[in-house]
Amino acid sequence: MNKIVLGITGSKTFENRMKIKMFIHKLKEQTDEQIVIVGLGDRDGADKHIKKYALELGYEYKEMNAPHTTKNLYSLMSEAYYDKPYSNRNHFLRSQIYCTYIDKCVVFDDTNGTDKKIVNLIKQLTKARKKAIILTP
Repeated sequence: MNKIVLGITGSKTFENRMKIKMFIHKLKEQTDEQIVIVGLGDRDGADKHIKKYALELGYEYKEMNAPHTTKNLYSLMSEAYYDKPYSNRNHFLRSQIYCTYIDKCVVFDDTNGTDKKIVNLIKQLTKARKKAIILTP
């Protein structure tokens, strides 16, 4: 059985919990493959719901939280990556590493392309030649 590393993330303002829950639930129904869900670990918006439902539905869950945050139980990177001073560059670095780690990506976006995090992520996914699906409310 193959293992798919699926990145699922979204904008900080995306709050459609049912859409996120239904998407994650349908993954389990529609594939026999083992899926590891990797989020970005943000505390607001889609990422907090993705983490909640991935864990509730029994998926292996990891997150790529930013370098200026602390390491937690689900963090992907080593201890040395975390607890850095805050910088806007941290988000771009995180996106680069995230895009090389995942196989495919699903993005929940309600900002019509105005969220800088989402714009940068899509740019990095394109550079890494990774497939992405963008879901809107």
